[in-house]
Amino acid sequence: NSRCAIFHFEISMYSPYSVLLLVTAIVSLYLSVFVLKKYPNYKFFFLFLVSSAIWSFGYAMEIWSGDINAKILWAKFEYIGITTIPVAWFITILQYTGKDKWLSRRNIFLLFIMPAVTTFLAWTNEWHHLIWEKIELANFDSSSALLLTHGNFFWIHATYSYILLFLSIAFLLHAFFYFPSVYRGRIATLIAGAVIPWIGNIIYVFFYIKPLKHFDITPITAFVSGILMTWAVAKLKAFDVIPIAKERIIETISDGIVVVDSKGHIIYANKAALAAARAKKIVGKPFKNVFGFDATKDRFDVEINGRCYHVSISPIKDENGLGKTVILHDITDRKKAEDKIRQLNEELMLINKIVRHDILNDLQIIQGFLEMEYKGDKEIFEKLMKRIEKSVRLMKRAKDLEHIASIEEMKEYDMRKVVESVAKGYGAKINIEGECRIKADDSIYSLIDNIIMNAIIHGKASKIDILLEENEECVIKIADNGSGIPDEIKSKIFEERFSYGDAKGSGLGLYIVKKIVEKFDGSIEVKDNEPRGAIFIIKLKKK
Repeated sequence: NSRCAIFHFEISMYSPYSVLLLVTAIVSLYLSVFVLKKYPNYKFFFLFLVSSAIWSFGYAMEIWSGDINAKILWAKFEYIGITTIPVAWFITILQYTGKDKWLSRRNIFLLFIMPAVTTFLAWTNEWHHLIWEKIELANFDSSSALLLTHGNFFWIHATYSYILLFLSIAFLLHAFFYFPSVYRGRIATLIAGAVIPWIGNIIYVFFYIKPLKHFDITPITAFVSGILMTWAVAKLKAFDVIPIAKERIIETISDGIVVVDSKGHIIYANKAALAAARAKKIVGKPFKNVFGFDATKDRFDVEINGRCYHVSISPIKDENGLGKTVILHDITDRKKAEDKIRQLNEELMLINKIVRHDILNDLQIIQGFLEMEYKGDKEIFEKLMKRIEKSVRLMKRAKDLEHIASIEEMKEYDMRKVVESVAKGYGAKINIEGECRIKADDSIYSLIDNIIMNAIIHGKASKIDILLEENEECVIKIADNGSGIPDEIKSKIFEERFSYGDAKGSGLGLYIVKKIVEKFDGSIEVKDNEPRGAIFIIKLKKK
């Protein structure tokens, strides 16, 4: 009875081999659970490991079985794993190497047609003998083994499996040579895990090796493969960092990406980098020879083949030493836009200077003429003079606005010297205490000048105290004894064209102050002074 014979075991010289097969099955099952939990996206690698366990377990039971019918039944059981392993492995490698765009449901279904048909034919072999033409029981010593003569469809399935394994290894070899050396150890381990069982199967199918000439050594080579897979996944973290799967992203981004080894040779370059170099192949060449500069600084701008690039360089460590990743960001269009804006600014500033110069000259001539020749009403004379002074101040504001729009090189300023320089132009009593230094441009003079002018002209202040404090920031406190600023307008005084009171002006002074502070990434606020007046508190970065 074949059902009873399934559990009729024999102890022989091949029992240790059977134990090893059982260990292989257990290791494969353990690893499959590990993979499913840690890498749930790799379901077909999980299937590969389960299929390997089915094959190893089934073959161990076949060896142990003492009845030919039981051996045949376990041999059929093994085909569930045997036929699935090549397809599961092939799909895993497609996924790992970033070619999973081919893995549509339709294509996966088509890949599994051959395993399904082969397994069906194995279980129904008695009707057609397409898998095994002849099955005999070979007895030797105290053991027995199936002596199989393979049928036509066996060879069709074998060819199909070998093609899938060959393609898998080809994809991994491409990855081994194409990607940075830091990943080669992991890829080499995966290649070995694929090659070793393949060699074992070729030996079993095409050659006879004593003393195992009647026994399939493929499952035992699968055990070695399982150990390598365990090492690759658990220790080398083969599925933790998978640059190959990101190949499509790297190849399609607009930034050029170049990986340079510790000797300065290019070991990887994406399509954008090839376009920047205007070359079809640059891997293996010295980086400096290709791009014309050394990959030494962290960040800088450079011109390559007539286009401007912002270069970012980051170190990477691999088993061969310290390499570098170079990112080339094309800023040609941005540079052109910046140059155009700079040119327009220069033209506008030139026009502003010409108009301001001519109007100021005319106003000064009118002012001088009125002071010398005017004989009319004194009240009218004072109104005319005030209008002229207002126009002169407006011209100065235009100069301040020009400072805001300009792109000047930032340099270090001693704020005490800046304040002292501005204070010389005013008759009011100005006290200065403390020191601090900041990074700014010449518009810092306009900032201080506008606040002092606002206090004297609009606040009618006769005394101004300026305190400079240097902590994490440079803090400038400008306190006056003027009329102060009412609470209801404190939130509006920095708005463009906002003016208030009898001495209201253009509404540009404090607006210019706010824009200059923003230009330096600082902050400004206004508070009441005691017993009267206002305090402007300005905080500017030191660098």
